[in-house]
Amino acid sequence: MMEKNETRHLTCEEIGVTPGGSLLPKTKQKAKRGRERESHEDKKWKKKKTEINEISAIQQAQEVMAQVQHRLEEKIKNNAKTNKEFMNFIRDNMAYDNIQKTTIGVFGKTGDGKSSLINAILDEEELLPTGTLDACTSVIIQVEAGAEKDQYTATIEFISKEAWENELKSLLDFVAERNERDETICKMAEDKIKALYGKNATGKSFDELMKDDRSPVIAAMLRSNTKTISRFQASDLSEAIMPYIQHQESDLGGLYWPVVKTVRIKVPDHKELLQNIVLVDLPGNGDCNQTRDEMWKSMLRECTAVWVVSNINRAASDKAAWEILKSSMTDMVQGGACTRITFICTKTDDMDPKTYMRSLKSKKSVFLFNQHFLCILNNEDLQITAGNESDKKLKCIQHRNNMAKNRVKQEFEKQFPLQKYYIRSFSVFTVSSQEFCSEEPYLKQEDTEIPKLREVLRRLNHSNANRVASQYLTNATGILSLIQTSKDNNEEMNMDKAKLHNELRKKLDDELKCLRFDHLEPCYDELEKYLSDGVKKSERKCAEITKKNVDVPVEKNGRGYHQTLSALCRNKGYFRSNDGETRDLNRSLAEIMYESINEKFNALFPNKGETRLSVREKVKRFSIFSISVTEGYSNPAAMTHILRFLKAEEGKLKRMIYREIAQQKKEIYASITDTIKEEMLPGYNKAEECVGTRSMLVKQRVLIQHTESLKHTMFNKAKNRMLVSFRNLTKLIEIMLRENLLEAMAHALTESNFPFSLDVSIEIAALEMLSALTDE
Repeated sequence: MMEKNETRHLTCEEIGVTPGGSLLPKTKQKAKRGRERESHEDKKWKKKKTEINEISAIQQAQEVMAQVQHRLEEKIKNNAKTNKEFMNFIRDNMAYDNIQKTTIGVFGKTGDGKSSLINAILDEEELLPTGTLDACTSVIIQVEAGAEKDQYTATIEFISKEAWENELKSLLDFVAERNERDETICKMAEDKIKALYGKNATGKSFDELMKDDRSPVIAAMLRSNTKTISRFQASDLSEAIMPYIQHQESDLGGLYWPVVKTVRIKVPDHKELLQNIVLVDLPGNGDCNQTRDEMWKSMLRECTAVWVVSNINRAASDKAAWEILKSSMTDMVQGGACTRITFICTKTDDMDPKTYMRSLKSKKSVFLFNQHFLCILNNEDLQITAGNESDKKLKCIQHRNNMAKNRVKQEFEKQFPLQKYYIRSFSVFTVSSQEFCSEEPYLKQEDTEIPKLREVLRRLNHSNANRVASQYLTNATGILSLIQTSKDNNEEMNMDKAKLHNELRKKLDDELKCLRFDHLEPCYDELEKYLSDGVKKSERKCAEITKKNVDVPVEKNGRGYHQTLSALCRNKGYFRSNDGETRDLNRSLAEIMYESINEKFNALFPNKGETRLSVREKVKRFSIFSISVTEGYSNPAAMTHILRFLKAEEGKLKRMIYREIAQQKKEIYASITDTIKEEMLPGYNKAEECVGTRSMLVKQRVLIQHTESLKHTMFNKAKNRMLVSFRNLTKLIEIMLRENLLEAMAHALTESNFPFSLDVSIEIAALEMLSALTDE
């Protein structure tokens, strides 16, 4: 079980802050000549640093800020001349600003061990229901740390009543036309209907189902939009949410997963791993509901890391896993925030040594042609001899693990040769959740690799927590520095403020012009050039692309494909099947334009590091404040406090802009596909209306003709929409920089914002010490 740390707050005296005292031990204040033995102060420093890392620096800083706010409110209460707008600004800046959490997407086929993996990592063996389900469900499950210390909660979000009724009509149509339909899609439709209305429901009409005894309960649930369930035990919560996320033939008529969008689970006592992280269990199977598929893609774009889960026995050749990854890659990376992809091979304990060794021998002649595998097929590596029969299973597991890692890495490089330029890392783990949780394991815990994955989470969580603490302490120190200037409120100081105000406003104008004309406009021109090239190529190829997407694949028969084509039209050009196979006509039509801009787009909006051309890097380099500005003023110490506040405000503003850039990037990239989808919509609607004999051929002809008729306008519209979206982002950046910096300057450099004096030098010193202690 993971340890639960008790939080103890250090006092200012324990931190070492006294009026006029040093913030750091002497050996930290000055560079030492050569190596010296640790002084007593150094040892005390390390002890405090360790203790600070074990508790929340933010909570201690909030205590300091709360004390200042109490003193501030007393001053405000006793002074009638207080500037209310300014004081509200101070209060808002003293409040803690929650930072957006990091999202890790976990997806794979049902039965491959996603739930068991998450349970094992969190040391919550019974949190998510496990086991092979009777049917796939498409519910998105989010797991994060909860605020309550002793309660597990699940918030269930439902689709709307109107959306369900429209979907139910489509499902009934699928079932009614079974002879002409794909059996897989018909089975999916039947499962949804029976889950809610019982095993005999598929023979009823829509009106009959609306009069069913269960309908009022379902309608009330959908009108409520959400439902929250709380339990004191993980197993009790798991049992309570089961009808909302699992399909079981034994409970037909009492299952609600078909009308669930997401389930958000919050678990207590997991801040060590999940304080700043959300794990999202993304269903690997598709859904014939357009809203859910769009939500799936939207959630994927939010992931900064993705875990692909697959059974080790087929990991390198798992068509479904690689298909999901392939169809999602651009949404995750170029159109999203993903920087790390991890492939997790599960169920490594599932091993029959005799069968495995026999399979190695039978495959040896095949592997001999691949020099990469020669080194792992000799006896020295496998280390299985007559003398160590007792650990034969362990040796086979280790051998298969190593082989799986090599083969998965090779497959990734083969399928995604260019992604190494766009993501930070691709890693492979071989895990056994069952062995990790077993009371009598034959694998060591480290051999299950669950501790390694847990450490990945812990490091990421710590990195985020450190970033959050650093940002909060910088902001808090900045606002205290502004308050500290209240004690230097005289005529000479007011003249200095006015002088600095004029200089900074002029510098802001100059720097914004430089940002626009020297940096952002050239980016626009470059993007336009590559988009224009993509338009020309797309116009030449669009008819061929459409025909390829709507024709019957060689491996399918016409009757079964009719259902797929109908679902594609109903879902406005997109369909993802239960086995992970994706058909996206909109994306296929946009592919050439994306290929034309991907390299340039990645340079403008990189997930992996920064580039010279990146929009974020240009904002990062923008600044109008420098310490040298304080030269030539009557009170340099007070001006330094003002500049510290302004630089903190500038840093906070840049982080706001970074978040805006990251969000707008996703919308800008998706604008090509979104435009094509909108232009193709009349064609999808017309094709969907085609019924009767030879209707599939008519649907195909309608879609091909519609694409051909639009080719000279559709791709140009997509190009222009992306350029407008990019231009809007650059304008927004300029507006945010100008308006927010002018506001900050007005607050810091106005003559009489402080009608009173408040000395917060001790509190500033305390925050400086906390910042130093939390630095890595």
